[in-house]
Amino acid sequence: MAEVKYYDWAEVAQHNSRNDIWMVIDGKVYDITKFLDEHPGGEEVLLEQAGVDATDAFEEIGHSDDARDLLKTMYKGDLKPSVASMIHGLNANAVLGIQEKANKAAAKAQAKAVAAAASTAKAAGGSSNVMFVLVPIVAVLGFVIYKYLETSKK
Repeated sequence: MAEVKYYDWAEVAQHNSRNDIWMVIDGKVYDITKFLDEHPGGEEVLLEQAGVDATDAFEEIGHSDDARDLLKTMYKGDLKPSVASMIHGLNANAVLGIQEKANKAAAKAQAKAVAAAASTAKAAGGSSNVMFVLVPIVAVLGFVIYKYLETSKK
């Protein structure tokens, strides 16, 4: 079996013109230059995905087994595994989902902190001391931000 050639995003991104077009699908690099004029969906669709990760666009269309077999004939190699590749290839919806969860967790934590601070202030004789409210809120927000940043590193 032939040795797999690896490419990084910088190299893939350079092949983004009508005369030289590469794309990445499922971590594999394809040179689709010769197929551009034959693509049933038109060349514009392929040019939009030139030099980038086209996995979502390819899968959304629901290509046939024949199309997938044809794609195999255009295979150049694999995308070089790296942290940058993983970040570059992240699904935008997944990133937004993480951000939405972090926002909800922060709002929930803030509501709990305010309720706890109000309860503490009431138990302390109804004092409206700002420190009773501010310290728990800052602590909870700091924890939520820490967890969000820790999660986003993965």
